[in-house]
Amino acid sequence: MTVLILFLAFVCLLLAGLPVVWAMAGGTIAALLFGDLHLPLAWLAQQTLRGADSSTLASIPLFLLAGELMNRGGLTLRIMRVAEHCFGRLRGGLGLVNVATAFVYGGLTGSATADTGTVAKVMIPVMEERGYPRAFAAAVTAASGTLGIIVPPSVILIMFGVLTNTSIGGLFMAGVIPGVMLAAVFMVTAYVVGVREHFPKVEGKMDWVELRRDLLGALPALLMPIMVLGSIVTGFATATEAASLSVLYALAVGTVIYRQLGWRDLFPAVTEAVTITGSVMIIMAVAMPFGWILTFELVPHTVASWIVDMHTGPLMTILLVILVLKVVGFWLDLGPAMIILAPILVPVAKAAGFEPYQIGLIFTMTLGWGLFTPPIGTNIFVVCNVGRIEIGAVSRRLIPFWIATAFAIALLVFFPGLTQWLPRVMGY
Repeated sequence: MTVLILFLAFVCLLLAGLPVVWAMAGGTIAALLFGDLHLPLAWLAQQTLRGADSSTLASIPLFLLAGELMNRGGLTLRIMRVAEHCFGRLRGGLGLVNVATAFVYGGLTGSATADTGTVAKVMIPVMEERGYPRAFAAAVTAASGTLGIIVPPSVILIMFGVLTNTSIGGLFMAGVIPGVMLAAVFMVTAYVVGVREHFPKVEGKMDWVELRRDLLGALPALLMPIMVLGSIVTGFATATEAASLSVLYALAVGTVIYRQLGWRDLFPAVTEAVTITGSVMIIMAVAMPFGWILTFELVPHTVASWIVDMHTGPLMTILLVILVLKVVGFWLDLGPAMIILAPILVPVAKAAGFEPYQIGLIFTMTLGWGLFTPPIGTNIFVVCNVGRIEIGAVSRRLIPFWIATAFAIALLVFFPGLTQWLPRVMGY
């Protein structure tokens, strides 16, 4: 009865137009008042404070701030120039440049929305100027923006680790190969579309002197993900300490090496990082009592037992998990969906024989799929606002990238080594 009240109140508040965080809080309050828990409302305040009281969560604002500082220090254009040297001479090469830029930038910000918005402001006008359809430029940007939640450091992987008590360092290492794989799949997709529709390409021979100059200019920025992962893997720093180091490194690169980061840039960078952090942390805080009620009422255990008793086999079980994630991803944003579904579905996937890191990346990639799926895909709204284009036109151009993402998720399901091998080699 308590769980029914919890979910009924939650859904009704969502349908009434309340933000997800307040719908979760309202559902929890309704369960306390009308359910069988017999707990005072003061318990809600205590659990909410506990939800945000984690040193690991402190890494989220720090990684976001480091990404903002690197971007305002001139990072994005430098990455784009290097990527254009590498892929610009292929048919439809700017689509590949778009993916490569998002891949590198995503490894710095760890946020899909921040990645998508920044790359869109740079790449959509450039691609349109070079003769690419604006809808295609927006679509490839929306799809490749999801690389920011897979390539370490990733805010969503941090959230998954906190929610499921999984090693953050192990999840970061597990995200490397799937991130490279998804970027490669997106590049192949962009290339195939470019060849089929005869998109333009850069003419002339490679200017090796210019490539060397641009590569040296981008090298300090490209080294930051290596520094973050290296400090965590070697045991020199925890995820939170590595995030602090990344902020100091971004400040040094932007002010001393690039000399494009001034005092006037610090306040807007901090403001943007705090704004995104606030939206993440308040959901994490409110999710604690919501998730506690689900656990206390044995919902994860019941669901896992129910699916196992169906004797559907591991493949059908994980397909059911992916289906639930995809359906929820249609209408619920990635963070809240992760918070609500991870405590319920992770035990189901584990009972089917899947490994924790494999489950984490399947969760992240499947929910990321929802970021560029109508009707509520956040990345679609971002690129449509930047490119001033209708959602319908972008959605039609996204169909090949939906298929590509489904293929990448299937690879994660059938080949556990893609997510398990690197963490095992690194001692996780």
